[in-house]
Amino acid sequence: MAENQKGNCTSYDRADLLIDFVSTYYDHMNTVRDYGTGEKFTMTEVHMVSRIGDNPGITVTELARQGKRTKGAISQIVKKLEEKGLVVKEKQAGYGCRTLLFLSPKGRELNECHKRFDREQGGVVYGQLLQEQGEEAMQRFFQVMASWYEKLSLQRRPKKEEEQGKKEIG
Repeated sequence: MAENQKGNCTSYDRADLLIDFVSTYYDHMNTVRDYGTGEKFTMTEVHMVSRIGDNPGITVTELARQGKRTKGAISQIVKKLEEKGLVVKEKQAGYGCRTLLFLSPKGRELNECHKRFDREQGGVVYGQLLQEQGEEAMQRFFQVMASWYEKLSLQRRPKKEEEQGKKEIG
């Protein structure tokens, strides 16, 4: 692939590169690291903590909608965060089973440390790419990625709705 990184790749090379990139990034996301609290967390965990911290009182349903994930997937992550003492659930008065999510003091500390970590460490690779590729290429990369993400999300949505319809019928 090194020779083809200059833009002369076949569709197979592009697909192969994308698979390799996604696999590597997935591993990166699931690597535990200390964000400055002395404890180790995955990117998935700290970014969920940030979403809750940025939206106090958010529900699992709203988090699922924001992240285009299933409620079950979000519930599993939230349960882990609750067990780790990072998230607190509160029943909303007058709304039956509606549960609101908030950060505990430990969760707020992790959120602050994570954001500081991202500002200090996350910018390093971006800065290297920016220097290598230039601002215009980086902006274009994110535009393409956002467009691709939206298309993939639209393809996923009908499958989720179809699965939910089967559950309601059965």
